[in-house]
Amino acid sequence: MSLILLSYLCLAVFALGAAVRVYKQFTLPLHLRWELYPVKHEAGEKAQYGGSYMEELNWWEKERKKSLVNELRFMIPEIFLLRGLREENRRLWNVSFPFHCGLYLLLGTLLLLFIGAIFMVFGLQFAPVSTHHSSFLYYLTILVGFIGLISGTVGTAGLLWRRMTDPELKNYSSFADYLNLFLFLIFFSVSLLAWLFHDPAFNGARAYVYSLLLFGRIPEGMTSEGSFLGRLAVVLSSLLVAYIPFTHMSHMFMKYFMYHSVRWEDTPNLKGGKIEAAIWRNLGFRPTWAAAHIGADGKKTWKEIATPGSKGGK
Repeated sequence: MSLILLSYLCLAVFALGAAVRVYKQFTLPLHLRWELYPVKHEAGEKAQYGGSYMEELNWWEKERKKSLVNELRFMIPEIFLLRGLREENRRLWNVSFPFHCGLYLLLGTLLLLFIGAIFMVFGLQFAPVSTHHSSFLYYLTILVGFIGLISGTVGTAGLLWRRMTDPELKNYSSFADYLNLFLFLIFFSVSLLAWLFHDPAFNGARAYVYSLLLFGRIPEGMTSEGSFLGRLAVVLSSLLVAYIPFTHMSHMFMKYFMYHSVRWEDTPNLKGGKIEAAIWRNLGFRPTWAAAHIGADGKKTWKEIATPGSKGGK
C-alpha cells in the first residue's frame, strides 16, 4: 500500500507542477516573437512556399484562416521522429531518437497496461489463452514494453556518453543535464532487469496498475509481494514523474508554447487590441541589464530607454 500512496503522491506533484508551469507561462509578459516564416498554421496556397497572410492587400481587414492539418503535418514528425534534430545534427539524433522512442513506447505500454487492468476489473481473463482481444493486448504489451525498455536504455546510455565525450556538448552541459540522464539510465536499467528476470509478460506491472485503479485492491490469485527490482522500478518511475515538471525536461509539454507563442506567433498587432495593451505594459518595466550601452539601471522604464533623446536611449 505504501507504493500505491507514493505513486498517488507523485502523480499529484506532477499535476501540480505542470499546472504551475503552464499558469506562469500564461502570466508572463508579452514575449519577443520570432516572426520567422514559414509558419506552419498558414492556410491556402501561401503555405506551399512559406508565405504569409500579410502579403494580401489590406490584410488586417480580412478574415484570417489557419490550417490545423498543416500544423499537424509538421508537429507529428517533429515530436515522434525528432525531424529537426535529424536534419541538423544526425550524430546526436542517433542517440537522442532511441531515448525519446523508448519514452514514447513506455507511455504506450502504460496505456496497454491500463487497458489490461480494465479487463481485469471486469473479470476478464488476461493471458495468452484468453479471448482474441485480450490475447492480442497481452502480446502487444510485451512487444511494445520490451522494445521501449531496450531503446530507452541504449538511448540514455548513448546520450550520457556523448555529453561526457563530445567537446561541443561538454561546453554547455550542466550538472542537471548529467543528473537527468543518469536518473533515466537507472530507471531504464532497473526496469529492464525487472522485466528480464521477474516479469517478462508484464503481469506484475499490470496488476500494479489494477491496484492503482482500485485504490490498493490486489487482483484475485495474486499476492501483494513483488520482486525487489519490480518495487524499485515503481519507486523510480514515480519519483521521475514528480521530478520532471521542475526541470527543463518539462519541455515535453511546454514545447507547445515555444512553437505557438514564440516561433509561430503571427497574430496581428491591431490598434486597441490585446497585443498593443501588452506592449504598453512592457514599456513600463524597469530593466536592469548589465550592458552599459543600454543604460538600464533599474530606474528608467523601457519607454524612457527606447525613446530617442532620452538619457540612456538610442
